[in-house]
Amino acid sequence: MPDVFARLAREGVSVWLDDSGRARLDASSIDVHVRRGRVSGLITDPAPTALLRCLYASGVGTRGPIGGAADRTPSWFPAPAVLRDMGAADLRLSCDLLAPVHRDSGGRDGYVSVALSSRTTNRATDVVNAAVALRTRVGRPNLMIRIPVTDTTLPAISACLELGIPVQATGVFNPLRHEQVLSAACTGLERARDRRQRLSDVAFVVSFSPGAVDVAVDRCLELAGGAEAAALLGTAGPALARLAQERQERLLDSPRLRRLTAAGALPPRLLWLSSVPARSADTRYVEELVCPGTVTAVPERLLNAVADRAYVSGDRVHGRYDDARRRLGHLAWFGVELDGLTTALEQEAARRTRLGRIPATPVATPDASPTGTAHDGVRPAADIAA
Repeated sequence: MPDVFARLAREGVSVWLDDSGRARLDASSIDVHVRRGRVSGLITDPAPTALLRCLYASGVGTRGPIGGAADRTPSWFPAPAVLRDMGAADLRLSCDLLAPVHRDSGGRDGYVSVALSSRTTNRATDVVNAAVALRTRVGRPNLMIRIPVTDTTLPAISACLELGIPVQATGVFNPLRHEQVLSAACTGLERARDRRQRLSDVAFVVSFSPGAVDVAVDRCLELAGGAEAAALLGTAGPALARLAQERQERLLDSPRLRRLTAAGALPPRLLWLSSVPARSADTRYVEELVCPGTVTAVPERLLNAVADRAYVSGDRVHGRYDDARRRLGHLAWFGVELDGLTTALEQEAARRTRLGRIPATPVATPDASPTGTAHDGVRPAADIAA
């Protein structure tokens, strides 16, 4: 049987290892996956978060943030400065392991995407300052910053891209939010171009989780009951993902993005989060969302299952947009209100990041006044086609 990872690569799909949520402190297995050609990117958590998970798994400490009200970490737990150094060293090693991929792909792949500390508030200024500090501490060009999308973090996405910081936007489910995120990315890339940043160094990906959609929709379908509802189980996530790709391609063809790509910008890509905990060995999202120019993020527990039994039969997204609309249209028969559901999913995704809920303020960059208007907000979504 041909190597499924090689077949995915031939179809234009990049596979990244989704290592977020793991209790891991070493990069040995990551090195193995990279050398075997299975993965070309990594999604991970800061070292303090991973260390806390290790402590919790061994019965010591708590899942709560260090120093928080629920924090019961032992007295010998490393000081924050030590944890920062551990985190930087860990990320530096992972970035170095993926550096050849980053170089050979022309900056398209080979990234290590990391979330900011849970102590970072959702104030745009704080997000940008934390991202700059982490990039400076790690000192690697293939470090990507993972930013949860909310009304208050959209300007931070623009500012990070303007400063040449690659970004993974997470928690996007709603079509309007998707357009807002791409508009924010365009704003940042345009400012990066004006600052004479090399745009080919500034990658941007938007995460979409079909599994999270299926969990929420299937719960409603199971309550409705009946054979017709059962026939729709597990179909909403891939259908919504296909329409997200259709929308992405339409926006990529806009004059605004065409000007940016002509200036050397990498096209923004959609990243499919290919599993949820309840489906630890389910490979269908990898199989159903094969599409050129996308990324599929696979948890380590799923990599062997993908290698052993995933079937890649070419592009499964293009040409299926009308079918996706038809399937989603059927959900209304069973009382599934998709707009409200996707909004709730975005709110839940933002809540899980545990960023402090502080109102946004204008974002200052090294040569912009803190009270200026350069980063006071994001252009309306309709402006993306301008």
